Amino acid sequence: IPEISDRTIEIKAVSREAGYRSKVAVTSIDTKVDCVGACVGVRGSRIKNIVDELGGERIDIVRWNDSLQVLIPYALQPAVVEEVFLYPKLGRAIVLVKDDQLSLAIGRRGQNVRLASKLVGWDIDIMTHDELNSVIEKAEGWFSLLPNVTSAMVEGFIEDGFLSYEDITYMEPTQLAEMTGLSEGQAEDLVAFAEEAAEQVEQEKLAQQELAASQEGQEEESVAAPVAKPKLSEFDSLFSDSSNETVEPKAEIAEGEAVVKEGEEGVKE
Repeated sequence: IPEISDRTIEIKAVSREAGYRSKVAVTSIDTKVDCVGACVGVRGSRIKNIVDELGGERIDIVRWNDSLQVLIPYALQPAVVEEVFLYPKLGRAIVLVKDDQLSLAIGRRGQNVRLASKLVGWDIDIMTHDELNSVIEKAEGWFSLLPNVTSAMVEGFIEDGFLSYEDITYMEPTQLAEMTGLSEGQAEDLVAFAEEAAEQVEQEKLAQQELAASQEGQEEESVAAPVAKPKLSEFDSLFSDSSNETVEPKAEIAEGEAVVKEGEEGVKE
């Protein structure tokens, strides 16, 4: 691409899963040059040559912006983003989308959000509004169990993007002491409690996943299993009752008489 060669367009960041998909963030030093359009070309003519050289690997050209509030929605395209919340203490962004955009934003096997996260250098969590409200409600319940923590501290944790016990464990006791006003010893107790609770939550999550997988496997086996045919003795029991009625044997087919099949004419000699 000539504009990249002469440095009119600068590549700011790249995230790639080789052979599958890449995201390339670009910017232009010339306001008259559309950095994305110049890279893609008319009807994709320029980018197509590069895609062909890479064996069909998909390439997303992203318009760079120094503001994460702007860059993250660009990086998650083609999904449409509703809101972006940034939490610097955790290096995390929570991105809200509508229900019909959720799977598109996440991408197949999480590829779209994973590449976007690498591109911008922040962890990105994709949620709907309802999912975020549910996560916050759970976090309020969990954090209320933390030792030496007040309701105001719980609210402060959530405002800073802490939404699980695991998030608490990422912080050093000295940092938590500064955030909450607790003593360093109390902060150490808080982290120790969070570590133990996070492990317990993870074990419960794994147990639920194993149970769900087991149930799914049983359902698949029951669907795939052949239907057992009743044994002869079972048929016999169906026709036996207290009246001791006997079933007359079928008459034998006379010699030389053909059996009439559906769609064929019977022939008698």
